[in-house]
Amino acid sequence: MVRVVFAGGGSIGLELDTGFIRAVEVRGKGGKLQVIAAAEMLIPKTAVVDGVVLEVETVSEALNRLWSQAKFSSRNVVLGMFNQSVIIRLITFPKVPKNKLEQAVRLQAGEYIPIPHAQMLLDMALVGEVDGEEGPQYELLLLAARRAQLEPSLAALKMSRLLPKVIDLAPLATMRVVPQEKLAGEVVLVDLSMGLGSVLLAVNGMPRFARVMSVGLTQFHGGLLLPFSAEEYHRQVAATLEKGSDEQGFARWGRSVAAEILTSISYHLKQENLKSVSRVLLSGIGARAEGLASLLQEELDVAVEVVQPLANILDGQTKVDVSGAEYAVSIGLALRGMEQSK
Repeated sequence: MVRVVFAGGGSIGLELDTGFIRAVEVRGKGGKLQVIAAAEMLIPKTAVVDGVVLEVETVSEALNRLWSQAKFSSRNVVLGMFNQSVIIRLITFPKVPKNKLEQAVRLQAGEYIPIPHAQMLLDMALVGEVDGEEGPQYELLLLAARRAQLEPSLAALKMSRLLPKVIDLAPLATMRVVPQEKLAGEVVLVDLSMGLGSVLLAVNGMPRFARVMSVGLTQFHGGLLLPFSAEEYHRQVAATLEKGSDEQGFARWGRSVAAEILTSISYHLKQENLKSVSRVLLSGIGARAEGLASLLQEELDVAVEVVQPLANILDGQTKVDVSGAEYAVSIGLALRGMEQSK
């Protein structure tokens, strides 16, 4: 995985969502972590669609306003991404010296990832070792994406004089805000963003697969007009998601989310020889929906909880309110940077 040192022991996680951009700065001292700055800003729904930046100048202008508003101390960021081009594969690979592993995998990546080598961005993580038919093998998690899908995001950052020190997958970022005890067993993490959501299956804290979800929050209340502030937008979202405000529409949307989760994990549970999952953890702005967790729990017959993004902020102190589940990805991205600064 990418290694980077952040000056001053801090990092900034940046999420680009449909209708929103969010950033959170985390700083650590003496083994304790604190959120020292954060902000979110509305952007046109056409600026970022399905996890891909379509309007570079619009996003750049919003980033400039975001940095001015939040007074972030750095222009180095951990950028989150996840879209239809992202492919995650859990593979076994012949055991070779670890200092030659990355080169060997890159040479053979085309056997596992259907993206031409010149168009592929590839990262990998060593999950463990298994006994194969031909002896010990590495178990690797391959993370790949098409370069063309990321380039507009990088162009927007460059235009705003921001430097992406790490590029990380949003579902993996969400895992970092969850306490280890909550990741025990077979756990499904569901991020319900405005645009594309994601579902990730983890077994004892190790990701096994992730895929996009086509059921975003815009499908339930996409008719909301963009107001003048993020705060007002959240009030409108809360009103539309309040239990009873549109009970039939809400139930249909909730059941479609449950069906998407089941479709996503059923095959992989069978492949992993697993009977069921221990719990489902919800994040993203959709997790704010009153009654969604209980509806999903009834539909899926498994415990469903809303992620608490500050659970792994060790000293429990923040200078800004980022307790909402919509901040899980950006905080998790910032924690990725803190991991690399240790």
